[in-house]
Amino acid sequence: MPAGVVLATGRTRVWVEHGALHWRRGRTTVTVPGSQIRQVKVAEQSLAVGLVEEAQADTALTVRHGNTAVVAALGAEIEAIMSDARVAGSGQSIRRQSVRVWPLQALTGLRGRVRNGSPWWRRAMWYTLLGLPLAVWLPVEPGLLGPLAWLMLPPGIALLRLWVGMAELDTRWVMWRRGIRVRARFESDTDSEASSAYIVHFRSLEGQKITARGQVRGRRDEIRYDPQEPSHVLAPTRIAWLGIALAAFLATGAWGVAFCLPALIWLIRLLELPF
Repeated sequence: MPAGVVLATGRTRVWVEHGALHWRRGRTTVTVPGSQIRQVKVAEQSLAVGLVEEAQADTALTVRHGNTAVVAALGAEIEAIMSDARVAGSGQSIRRQSVRVWPLQALTGLRGRVRNGSPWWRRAMWYTLLGLPLAVWLPVEPGLLGPLAWLMLPPGIALLRLWVGMAELDTRWVMWRRGIRVRARFESDTDSEASSAYIVHFRSLEGQKITARGQVRGRRDEIRYDPQEPSHVLAPTRIAWLGIALAAFLATGAWGVAFCLPALIWLIRLLELPF
């Protein structure tokens, strides 16, 4: 069924979707399949929906809305799902669902992310629970240095990590440890906007033909590839890569160092304390 009318008034919202009437009042939503609706009464600005006795005896859902056209259109949509249910013979039951208040809902979602999500959520939790008290309570002068360092350290680390990714430092480290150098055939990557991008074809040690993409091509017809991930390739180059690494550092790495400086100063002054 195409998108239909949504009747909204106060804390009540009523709409029809997937062959069922959805009636939300506050935090509680009642989903009524068309087979469980006994009758629909539309009287100018009033809409009343009666349910079958087997579903819930002598129960009617009523709402008033200032626009009579909206009320009439929603009433027609409800009658349509009633007709469809009689033809299909659906026996679905009424469902009620209540959502928690916002603070409890946010805490539940946060708990799920910490327990089952990325490890960075758990690290952030420990950083908050342990780092903030230490930054506030340890007697490091000036007193605001600790909270300032605690606030600025995460974005500083994030910016430095971004610089590492932009400069391909992590990729170059992997290639230096386990990369295999092979001869390759290069061609321009017409799908990329970067003029230095390329498509490389080579054969792995196992004899498998590999096609991969890269960003900066060296002067030699050689590449290094990761035997564990053959699609990860790196062309041996120096000057071009150093220029990219320097530009990335000026854009993000320098800011990362600046954001981490308060934490470094705080740590030095903490080690100077006479414990």
